[in-house]
This record gives sequence, C-alpha cells and structure tokens, in this order.
Amino acid sequence: MDKLGLLMSDYCTSADGANTPTCIGFPRWVPQSALQTDPTGKIRSFRGLRPSRSLLLGTLLAATLAGCAPMKEATTAKVDASLLENQAQKAPALPQWQGFFTDVRLQALIGQALNNNRDLRLGLARVSEARAQYGVTRADRYPSIDGFVSGTRSSQPADISPMGRRFDLTKGEVGISLPSYELDLWGRVANLTEAAQASYLASEANALAVQLALVGDIANAYYQWLETQEKLVISDGIYQNRLSVRGIIDKRLAVGLATETERLQAEALNDGLLRDSAEIARQHKAAVNTLAVLVGTPLTDASIGSGQPLAQQADSKVLPDQVPSSLLLRRPDVQAAELRLKASEANVDAARAAFLPRIALTASYGTASSSLTGLLSDNSENWSFVPQITIPLFNVGRTQAAYDLVSARQVQAVADYEKTIQNAFKEVADALVNRTSYAVQVKHQRDLHQHQRERLTISSKRYEQGMSNYMEVLDAQRETYSAEQTLLTLMRAQKAADVALFKALGGGAS
Repeated sequence: MDKLGLLMSDYCTSADGANTPTCIGFPRWVPQSALQTDPTGKIRSFRGLRPSRSLLLGTLLAATLAGCAPMKEATTAKVDASLLENQAQKAPALPQWQGFFTDVRLQALIGQALNNNRDLRLGLARVSEARAQYGVTRADRYPSIDGFVSGTRSSQPADISPMGRRFDLTKGEVGISLPSYELDLWGRVANLTEAAQASYLASEANALAVQLALVGDIANAYYQWLETQEKLVISDGIYQNRLSVRGIIDKRLAVGLATETERLQAEALNDGLLRDSAEIARQHKAAVNTLAVLVGTPLTDASIGSGQPLAQQADSKVLPDQVPSSLLLRRPDVQAAELRLKASEANVDAARAAFLPRIALTASYGTASSSLTGLLSDNSENWSFVPQITIPLFNVGRTQAAYDLVSARQVQAVADYEKTIQNAFKEVADALVNRTSYAVQVKHQRDLHQHQRERLTISSKRYEQGMSNYMEVLDAQRETYSAEQTLLTLMRAQKAADVALFKALGGGAS
C-alpha cells in the first residue's frame, strides 16, 4: 500500500504533455479518446424521393427515436480499477465535518455558514448555471417538434398581377413541423453534450471544494477566537495578581524593605502586560469579525457563546497517520480537475467532427386550404421534407482554428490536473509533518509551563521570607506567563494542523 508522504519521489512527468496526466503515487491515468459513433447505415440518395404521408410520419418518429439513443459511456481519464481496487477497499472512511468537529458551538457556526455564506451561495449558483447549460446542450441531441397555425390574406392589383387581373389569396394552415435536426453521425453533438455534463459535474465538485474550504476556515477562525479569549482571561488574572503584589511592594518600600528599583520594575512589567493585552484584544476582535464574514451574519462574543477550551477540544485521532494515496481521489478539487479534463477531451472530439459533413433534416406536415372547413378535406394535405448535407470547404481556417483552440485548452486541463495532484500530495505531506511536530511541541511546552509554575511558587515564597529580591519573582512571573501564552498558541496551531489534514484528505467528501 502506498503511504502518503512517502511517494514524492515517485512523481512521473508527462511524456507527451497533452494526453497523459501525472502519476505521483498513482497508477497512470490515461485519457482515452472518445469513441466515434459509427453510422448504422449508408446515406442514400434523396434524388427523386416523393414521400407519402406515412413516410413523413415515419420520418418524424424515427428522428424522435434517434434522439433518444443512449449517450456513449464516458471513457476519458479512467482509473485502472485493477490497480486501485485493493487500495480503495482498504482506504479508511473519513468522517463528515459533524463527526470531526465535536464542539457543539463550532458545529452551530458551521451550520449557520452553510446557510448564509456568500461564497457558498455563489458556488451553488454556478452549479445551477452549469446544470442549466447542460440541459440546453443535451436538448440538442433530440429533435424539436413544433405545432403551427397560420393564416394568410393577400391581394394584388391587376397591373402587377401575372394574370393581368386582380388576384386575391386566402390561405390557412395547421400542422406540425420538425425544425432543422442534425443527424449526429460523427458524434459532434454527443461530445458537446458530454463536455457540458462533465462541466456541470465539475461545478458540483468545485462547490464541494468551496464548502470544505469554508468549514476549515470557520474552524481555524473559531480556534483563533478561543486562543485569544483564553489569553485575555490569563492576562487579566495575572494583571490583578500583579496589582496586589504592587501593593505589597509599596508597603515594603514604606518601611525600607524594598527599593525604588523594584517598584519601577513592577510598573514596567505591568505596562508590558497591558500592551500585550491590547494586542491580544485586537486579534480577538479580528477573529470575531472573520467568523462573522464566514458565517454570513453579525456576531459578538455573546452570540458565539461559550465553547470548549482548547485543551478540552477532542483529539483528532479519527484521522489516520498513514493512508493509501488512492484516498486523494475523494478530494473535490481532484475530481473537478478530472472532470474538466474529460470535458476538454470531449470538446476536442466535437471540434474534430466539425471537419466532417453535417446532415440536417427539416420537415413539416399539415393541412392547408382557402377556407376553414377545407382544412379537414381529403385534398388539403400539405407537407415538405428537406434533407440537407453541409460539407465544409473553405472558411479561412475557422474550423482548424476552433480545433486548435480546444486542443490548447486540453493541454491546459492536463497541466491543471497534474498541478492539482501535486498540490494534493504537498498539502497532505505538510499537514502530516505539522501534526506530528506540533504534537511534540505541545507535550514539551506543557512540561515547560509546569516547571515555570513550580519555579514561580518557590520564588514567591522565598521573596515573602526575605530570602531573595523581587527581581527573581518578576523573572519567574514573566517566564510563566510567556510559557502559558506559548502553550495556547501551540495548541491552536496543533488544531489548525488537524483541520489542514482533514481538508487535504478530502474532508469526508465522497
């Protein structure tokens, strides 16, 4: 089983640049050319054809059934199932965000954001746009049948009439018509429909990627909010403690047991603490503002509520340390890149078919008469059948330029796919490294903080007993406060690394 973070040396660059995406730790993905639709029979000559009523009705029915023919199965950018089957079966199922983030308050914020966030709304609107575009393109594979009712009343004076006398005409028509319908012998329309379908599915995958990024951003902003909130509480507690100590120094100074230097040192330390508190308050407010933008509604500390402290946040052991590389296939951005690659290849096949002749059918059938009652008579039948073959001969290179355009876009899609795969591996590798590193740092920082607290306790007792000066106490206070603040920062960074790994592995997206 290939393990994430161990396969960076297995990166294979594309040999042809346009047809074979990268294979970093993956079986090679080979985009296969779309299968051409073979004609079911030869095109017969229409010379001398005089269709009857039954032939016209049969033509309309045949055109309708032709449009209902199933689309060819997409074969672009398929993964060799035999190579990935074992890995896919062993790939762990990642939890959805509800199972990963156990803090009830954080879950509520994410739920609000999924309903209110503007970026997510924009992504969903783009999905709707792509779905509608796919519906429009797909409709081109089917014939359109229109019903029509028309009436004509005209008159020509004798001096311009071919018959030399006044000519009046009254005509009414009722019937059905088949507008120009292309017989898709070479798969041009089918390929355009396949490209639209792949673009639509890619937009859905992009929307999932936006949702996953949104969930991660909210979690990081929430952890930042928790960190700064706890730091403010600690700073306030230390400041109140230093004020009481300052009272003791004043009393000792009055009786000659303390010096003016000790008082100034205590004042300077309090000034530095107030400065740091102001910066933490700024960061705290910025975190609230960030959450408000992400959630899509105004927020305050009171509306956010009381969350679990960082130290009590659930450990993300649910995320494995080693996973098969095939798990990255679940990432929405990888799926979107693959679908864009498939759409680009379908567009190339459609552009290639533009070099071949097009066959279009136009037909109508109904009744026509000079009076309303005559529309139902036996001799009022009115029909037309117009097959047309269009062969491209010369258009100043327009068709070739269109083919070159979609071919260039296919090369871009391959490069985009390769870049997406590389970025996916990098994000997972970075997240795994950060997760391991921060876990070690948090452990040692906890030990450091505990030792500084013990040192502060001992220094305070020595000062109260007159065994040391206040400099020793101030130094212990400063180091203890710094250790506690650093511990909170590292715990928040550890949670951010867990969120990054959750996102990098696809966040439970299927």
